[in-house]
Amino acid sequence: MSARLTSELLVAASLRRADQLGIAAVVLRRGDPDAGSLFVEVEKSAAEAALLGRVTGFEGGYEWVRLTGAGWVAPAEVTERLAREQARDPDCWVISVQDTGGRNIFDLEHPD
Repeated sequence: MSARLTSELLVAASLRRADQLGIAAVVLRRGDPDAGSLFVEVEKSAAEAALLGRVTGFEGGYEWVRLTGAGWVAPAEVTERLAREQARDPDCWVISVQDTGGRNIFDLEHPD
């Protein structure tokens, strides 16, 4: 069984990678440093946003799901959904990403 990165290390590494690629990303809320759940609000444009959440898949690995549905939604919908998630999990991390490509900084390709 391999060791998993803590939430804090995963966030730090993903923020560095995003910065290298010119993607604007900031921590809006610091959660539990070891095992806090992760939420990413992605703003593609002033009118298009999505909320992503990291969940444990059936095989035990992590997967990202779009909590606001398959398409892009108004930023107000992301804010509303995020408020509900934070009420359920006060130890969560919230990362804000502004990227016209709509990328999740935790799913970026890493060069070999």
